[in-house]
Amino acid sequence: AESEEVAKIMEKYDLVSLPVVDLQNKLVGRITIDDMVDYIREEADKDLQLASGISERIEFTSSVWKISRARLPWLIIGLLGGILGSQVISGFESEIAAIPALAFFIPLITAMGGNVGVQSSAIVVQSLAKGDFMFASIFKRVSKEMVVALINGVLLSTIIYIISAFFEGQTLALVVSLSLFTVIIFASVFGTVIPLLLDKYKIDPALATGPFVTTLNDILGLFIYFTIGMLLYHL
Repeated sequence: AESEEVAKIMEKYDLVSLPVVDLQNKLVGRITIDDMVDYIREEADKDLQLASGISERIEFTSSVWKISRARLPWLIIGLLGGILGSQVISGFESEIAAIPALAFFIPLITAMGGNVGVQSSAIVVQSLAKGDFMFASIFKRVSKEMVVALINGVLLSTIIYIISAFFEGQTLALVVSLSLFTVIIFASVFGTVIPLLLDKYKIDPALATGPFVTTLNDILGLFIYFTIGMLLYHL
């Protein structure tokens, strides 16, 4: 935490060195920018690995066992998320049997939800890492992401409506477009709020840009999609 604070001070005031004093304010040393560059690079590497679903720091020269151990926890979470997603699908088995075309757009819904969530969380994580994000501005950040999500949701939903209406008919097109719009809104909110919550509880928010948000949005997206399909098809 101290190193992070030093890095933020040096970045904010464009310092190349920072004095270190004791309790009597006597100079005992200094921290130079090259020390901070090493620290910043290490932190960036760690965050990138966390965002990729790697739970501990690994190097190119790390052993096969250590690399496997670092990747396994989030792969297991992804596996459990996939199982939960399959359970959501099986819960709507009768709806899929009645309207098989519903299954065609499952990859679209899950992919878009995951992509939007990762984009939103990446912006928040970047702001937190730079130290220019205060909890007083949470509402402003969430509001801004909501506006972006609304714009993207309207545009993407319109595109998918036109395409799916041409190939699959009006009702399915409406189901897919409404679902996509709703999933984009929810994914954007989760992608914004989850890193903030992790940071508040002293957990590295970089976790939110990886499998954590993606898996959550996959499950929620499937539930939203089939629920809207069930309602519009009156099943």
